[in-house]
Amino acid sequence: MVDFDGKGKYSSPGFTWKGRFGPTAIKFLQSTQLGKQYRNDLFVGDIHNGTLYHFELNSNRTGLFLQGVLSDRVANNTHELNDVIFARGFGGITDLDVGPDGYLYVLSYVNRSIYRIIPND
Repeated sequence: MVDFDGKGKYSSPGFTWKGRFGPTAIKFLQSTQLGKQYRNDLFVGDIHNGTLYHFELNSNRTGLFLQGVLSDRVANNTHELNDVIFARGFGGITDLDVGPDGYLYVLSYVNRSIYRIIPND
């Protein structure tokens, strides 16, 4: 086990997927461009399913705020993820970024595309 010269500390995973999921990109949205309700929330891209997940953080921002079937911090199947799915159909997501315009961008390896996420008006 690596000790990081006494500067690191291990913590158990805050969330676990069971099955074929490949979280490849994680981004905190430090913008209100998608709406104030998403500011500083966590977005996760999945390479296997091309799905973009949205997670709220707890009040002190030290972990995920999970309710219902995900309160055990384990997604046992795809059905349990319905409450945290933000968008689908991206092919395999390899990266997420927030552009200078404050919008979230999704890079898809499978679709060979970059998507800009904007709110529905």
